[in-house]
Amino acid sequence: MVGSKIKAKDFDYKRTEDMGREKISKLLMRFSVPAIIASEGEAFYELFDAVWCGRLGAEALAALTVAGPLMAIYRAIGAGIAVGSSSLVARRLGAGKKNEADETACSSITLFFIVSGAAVLICLSCLGFLLRLFGATEAVFPYAYSYMFIETCSMPVDFFLIVVADLIRAQGNPTIASAGLILANIADLIWSPILVFGVGPFPALGIAGAALGTLIGRAIGSALLTPYLVFKTIYRFKLSYFKPDRKTIVDIYSVGASSTLRMIAVSVSQILACIAASSFGTIPLAVLGVLFRINRLNFAFCIGLSQAVVPLVGYNHGAQKEERVREIVIKAMLISVMWGALWYVMVMLFPTQTLLLFTTDLGFLSIGKSALQIFAITFLTMSEVIISAFFQGIGEATPALIIALARQVIFLIPCLLILPYTLGLNGLWLAYPIAGILSLALGLILTLLEFQRLEVRRGIRTASRYCLQRNSQLE
Repeated sequence: MVGSKIKAKDFDYKRTEDMGREKISKLLMRFSVPAIIASEGEAFYELFDAVWCGRLGAEALAALTVAGPLMAIYRAIGAGIAVGSSSLVARRLGAGKKNEADETACSSITLFFIVSGAAVLICLSCLGFLLRLFGATEAVFPYAYSYMFIETCSMPVDFFLIVVADLIRAQGNPTIASAGLILANIADLIWSPILVFGVGPFPALGIAGAALGTLIGRAIGSALLTPYLVFKTIYRFKLSYFKPDRKTIVDIYSVGASSTLRMIAVSVSQILACIAASSFGTIPLAVLGVLFRINRLNFAFCIGLSQAVVPLVGYNHGAQKEERVREIVIKAMLISVMWGALWYVMVMLFPTQTLLLFTTDLGFLSIGKSALQIFAITFLTMSEVIISAFFQGIGEATPALIIALARQVIFLIPCLLILPYTLGLNGLWLAYPIAGILSLALGLILTLLEFQRLEVRRGIRTASRYCLQRNSQLE
């Protein structure tokens, strides 16, 4: 029994070391495919939640739209811990600092318990106020409240699943990490329609059933991954490691803050978009929610790819292999561009057929077709997520933060404050591709500058090694 456990640990050590020597394309595939499947699975459950709730009426679809900003805030809080700890663990493993990687893993779990508990209490105390602030009208509010009450209560389960999955991925096993997320999403896809419409002994809970299905799925995923994290990974869990360490927490959030702030910025932009859309009526608000969910399918691919980029870049940067870092980033960006182009072509060719998945309402289809064709340009600009992951991987918090906030804060929010009120509904849809193009351009400039700095550092290290070798030979 002990021998088999040692062999399993040795195998995981080998998988960790492979991040610094295996072919980049093979590593990207091994790390990204499971993460992409898991991320797309989450996007699909959100999409199908909209499909099921669309059968309940436009008010239910609008309620999901209003719930979106608050959901983005919830995810932002969890993402800060998950991404920050994943990057720090990978860099410490790459630098050969195994004990410090163990401390990071334990600190991230402690941080999860503190943050998730506080978040639930705060959000429940002002849930009604937040939903009204985010654009819920009297007709939409009952649907939005019943959905978000369950989502708020289930926040700790959702956080825990994300943190555990990222810790498993960071030490070189993305397949198991993604398997837990995929299982959670499959369970959600099964349970949500059962609980929304009522099947057999299960009552019809309406929109609340979609939220409860998500909770069941997350609980199942956590139950799968927790034993693996404790018994099968290379981490060693000591009671003393769980004591909050200020430096480790600062290191986690210095990198993870960019993901947190980006998602909070997403929430703010969604609030402004919801307010603008609701001023044109319930149908534009419902259309906006559908656009968000279609875009989420494209964005989910890039998120899954970025989850591979963070540990791979972190490990190779920690091991001072800058050429491999550059190759990882360039190849990941090319993949994301090709994926976005595929989605753009599909949506432009079949806009009405895409919208018919949600409703047959003629008013919805009339507004939604032109909205989708304008919004689809956004699909071509998602490589900015890869750039942000690159800076997170090398531990550069400031540029990661700038890129994370560029799309939502620097460009999108001003567009949402101006264009819908000057160009009407088309201005609302145009805001998204304009912000995407500008943020991608900014990200590319910062990436090229960082590549130059990495090349200079590599040259300095090479020269230093040469001088040391020459000195030793002369001696």
